[in-house]
Amino acid sequence: MKTSIKLALILASSIAISANASISASNTEVTSFDVGGTVDPQCKVTNYSPERSTSLDLTTTDAQTTASISIWCNTGQGTAVTEYSSANNGYMVSSEGNQIAYRMDISGGIASDLLLTSPQTVNQTTGTGVNGSVQTRAVKIKPQVTGLEYAGTYTDTIAVTVSYN
Repeated sequence: MKTSIKLALILASSIAISANASISASNTEVTSFDVGGTVDPQCKVTNYSPERSTSLDLTTTDAQTTASISIWCNTGQGTAVTEYSSANNGYMVSSEGNQIAYRMDISGGIASDLLLTSPQTVNQTTGTGVNGSVQTRAVKIKPQVTGLEYAGTYTDTIAVTVSYN
């Protein structure tokens, strides 16, 4: 029974395909048709954050490398719009609610002394091409400490969003 139902379905679909096709006297031995599609413009970002990114030396205002941000876009342009934002509006915050402000640098002369009290947008170099080559820049954090901070572990999350120009 199941075999006869499958056979009936196969015959019905082949008859439907055949019914739509016909040959006329004006047809030739050659035909053609177009194929194609669209690849939308896009950018991609990734990061490498070594362990030291969560173990900053909070006794100094020295710039400390915390992440390497890599960008690729398929638009062929040399830069991408990159937004850096902070979950705590530019502060590392302890579990007790104490805060330490910081500034951020992006290597390669992209940006220095950024305050993430609001999202900051920069044009950042990007890799291009079909092999996925990226352009990578180091992100450094400069804690704004005085030496009189409360004891505790301070953290923040920096989000990086990239889009094409």
